[in-house]
Amino acid sequence: MRTRAWLFLSAAMLFLALGACSDAPPDRPGTTAAATGEKATPSAAAATATPTAVATPAAARTLGAPTGAPHTAADPSFTALPGAKAYFGRLGAAAYRIEVPEAWNGDLVLWAHGFRGFGPELTVESPRGSMRKLLISQGFAWAASSYSENGYAPGIGADDTLALKKYFAEQFGKPGRTYITGASMGGNVVALSLEHFPAEYDGGLAVCGALGGEEMIDYLISWAMVAEFIAGTRIPIGQGQALVTAALLTGIGPALGPAEAPTAKGRAFANVMLHLTGGPRPFFSEGYREQFLVNFGLVVSDPDRASLTARAATNEGHTYHIDAGLGFTDAELNGGVRRLAADPAIRNATAYPDKSPTSGRISAPLLTLHNTGDVFVPITQEQSYRRKADAAGRGGLLVQRIIRDGGHCEFSEQELTRAWNDLTLWVTAGTRPGGDDVLGDLSDAGRAFTDPIRPGDPGNR
Repeated sequence: MRTRAWLFLSAAMLFLALGACSDAPPDRPGTTAAATGEKATPSAAAATATPTAVATPAAARTLGAPTGAPHTAADPSFTALPGAKAYFGRLGAAAYRIEVPEAWNGDLVLWAHGFRGFGPELTVESPRGSMRKLLISQGFAWAASSYSENGYAPGIGADDTLALKKYFAEQFGKPGRTYITGASMGGNVVALSLEHFPAEYDGGLAVCGALGGEEMIDYLISWAMVAEFIAGTRIPIGQGQALVTAALLTGIGPALGPAEAPTAKGRAFANVMLHLTGGPRPFFSEGYREQFLVNFGLVVSDPDRASLTARAATNEGHTYHIDAGLGFTDAELNGGVRRLAADPAIRNATAYPDKSPTSGRISAPLLTLHNTGDVFVPITQEQSYRRKADAAGRGGLLVQRIIRDGGHCEFSEQELTRAWNDLTLWVTAGTRPGGDDVLGDLSDAGRAFTDPIRPGDPGNR
């Protein structure tokens, strides 16, 4: 039992130490045959950028709420792909990468990375392998920021990405069109950018995106509060990491059991999470097993709800459902789950735009991809955003695609290529691409755009 408990804690701590929502690791130059080319910097100023020389413009800092915590940017250098040039440096407190093909088509793509944990080192990454190669082959330049802070900070990500766009224009000329793309928390960056910077972007692609904004953190609050109710062990929020950890180790972990061999209470918890994350759908079980422990990381990493993100989160108003025969009723569940209130001063869209749910008021075409079995950023984020965009009269600007897979941010080269090509055709020619109905029955969803069908696909079960 003690071994299982330590495994429970270790996996939960991945959220804190590694960044469970990170979409892809930084490139490792020289590890593949394609990772060769010329390194360069556009000017001496860019090569030796300092906060006073090329600082992020204050006017761009409109969505994020910097904590002021000290951070250090890791070396952003990387190797260009053949036929392109690499540029890298620091812009204010953030590091950046830019890659420009020799046959540049005049358009720019901004890449927004996902959650990186809470450590002090800032890292910048290139778009994931297949996307990067695709962009360069088609003549697109791309740029990516490390952001000036880690943590769940989509507003800071949006601000720093916009600052990088403006810096690119200063160095290389104003792009003809600008696209913003991102994964996981980077999807939140994409949504915020299209909602708040309507003149800056011509289109967006969000994959496995936390499109609901603060609703993503609300979901993790629900995960912990439902677990404590079903397990019968109260998580001592506000009493420090040691006591919270002890509650997980000695109470919730043993009561629920491992995801692969749950107790009766563990089966009840999994059923509630099935319905909370979108209902019956392909690969839910695989995704649940992958994320079961890690999703407790929020209460481990911020046990006192000290961060602005945690203070803004709430599970008030959430309605939970459980199937019959699992030891609980809906009435017992909804009457017994503890509700944590948000700090209204923080969950304020005017004062803290990125600590509130997104609005759906997008200003340009947005295409999204989401895995059916993603239980870290569940497909309910897509459902929520569809409702918001429709309510805001912007539903025509949103196309969503469902991909049958049990992981987080698991997309094939074919799926990403098709999505990108369809987005650019939509932006340049007005041809709105096809998508899926994320609000419909998901029990056999995702057949239209999944390519290839994954091994072990459960069919229409």
